[in-house]
Amino acid sequence: MNLINERARRAKMFPRGARCEDCGESDPIVLDASNVCHILCAEHSAIRQGKSPIEQHHVAGWRYSTVTIFIPANMHRRLTTMQRLRAQAMNRNHEAIAA
Repeated sequence: MNLINERARRAKMFPRGARCEDCGESDPIVLDASNVCHILCAEHSAIRQGKSPIEQHHVAGWRYSTVTIFIPANMHRRLTTMQRLRAQAMNRNHEAIAA
């Protein structure tokens, strides 16, 4: 799966044209699918829950390094999604080579 397909998959979780009620963010990668009453981005969902909109991101992925940086929650969702998709692609490549 690539980033375009992942966005399309997540977009199906929301009404057409969904945006964060607080800031207008429309990227389905960062919209919070856990709250059906309110459409919020990760940052504004955290704020409404009394949490920080800043999160720690494992730069190389948590399996590979303990090095982290602090980034906004929306960016964290995007970067983590890209890391996950890259790992899936690498696994598929390794399986294809091994076959």
